[in-house]
Amino acid sequence: MNVAILTDSFPPMIDGVSRCALGYANALHEHKGGSCIVIAPRVPSVNYSYPFPVYTYKSVGLPYAEYRAGHPFIPWLVAKLKAMNVDILHVHSPFISMTLARQLRFFLNVPIIFTQHTKWSFDISRAVSVRVPQKMIAYYAHSNISTADEVWAVSRGAGEYLLSHGYRGDFVVMPNATDFPVGGVDTALLRGISSQFGLPDSVPVLLFVGRIMWYKNIRLIIEALSILNGQSFDFRMLFVGDGDDLTDAKELSACMGLSEVAFFAGTVSDRELLRAYFTRSDLFVFPSVYDNAPLVIREAAACRCPSLVVRNSSASEILEDGVSGFFAEEAAESIAHTIKAALSDSKLLKKVASNAFEQVYLPWDKAISNSIARYEEVKQAFDRKLR
Repeated sequence: MNVAILTDSFPPMIDGVSRCALGYANALHEHKGGSCIVIAPRVPSVNYSYPFPVYTYKSVGLPYAEYRAGHPFIPWLVAKLKAMNVDILHVHSPFISMTLARQLRFFLNVPIIFTQHTKWSFDISRAVSVRVPQKMIAYYAHSNISTADEVWAVSRGAGEYLLSHGYRGDFVVMPNATDFPVGGVDTALLRGISSQFGLPDSVPVLLFVGRIMWYKNIRLIIEALSILNGQSFDFRMLFVGDGDDLTDAKELSACMGLSEVAFFAGTVSDRELLRAYFTRSDLFVFPSVYDNAPLVIREAAACRCPSLVVRNSSASEILEDGVSGFFAEEAAESIAHTIKAALSDSKLLKKVASNAFEQVYLPWDKAISNSIARYEEVKQAFDRKLR
């Protein structure tokens, strides 16, 4: 099976979509059952060194975050893909990449699979403040999605998000996986984290990994930490990531008297170091209701670090409260109470951590087999229509 991965977000950009696209590409390459290429906007001064080809097109930076856009059609790309006998166009964005995929399908006569990842209406509202253009962009995205031969959703919530925003077709839930391996990390990395932030061995460590944006409920985390600090509950909190609201989050944390217990580590792009952060932590706190199927939940599970999420959020779909994770309401008081209860019962915490590893951890080499099987079905159905 020869697959072209089309994505608007790819490393060095760090978000769930870019990591998912990279995960698919690596897993398809290692599967040995075909070939894979990635097509993405070009980032200046970046050399793409992967075991699979990466074709990029000229792009410009957007006026928010690190995302880029450009004119995607590359005439010579059609010849390249024909030479590779590409069977599937797998698209991870409803915007530029989906536009390119529709053009390529016309010349290649191969099906398009679109994967729904994020609640991108949030991103539209951040980029465009006027309501009419917002609606036009959303309509453009939905029109693109509706032309896909099959729609995948990374979670049930991701699919329901599409349905609630005007999509009228079917979707298949196809979960993401993680590239984190099983096993311990270098103890030197663990010691380095403890030394850098002054983490006592006897004090529990809380962790957040992701973009530091208010819509990820960062404010609720800080407010919950303030409640715990006011109750003289001993803990340390590590925020890993960057984002538009990082400066404001630091200021709020300091204003709430958390400077000695909450620390902002910035972006961690080294995957082994990131594994060390998860391994060093006792509880992963992720109350975001924006994310549909956050990879960080599976990454935490790979390191036997249980997650705290908001009840009935998309992130909670793969967890069971008190069994493989901890659920809280979307309120600072509830998050604080759940953190304290989880960390105060070491036996339960250890059991939930073990269950998370057994039930939630999903490596790419296992997930890709299901994807390839579905690729085959979509390809066969598409070919039957052409006869």
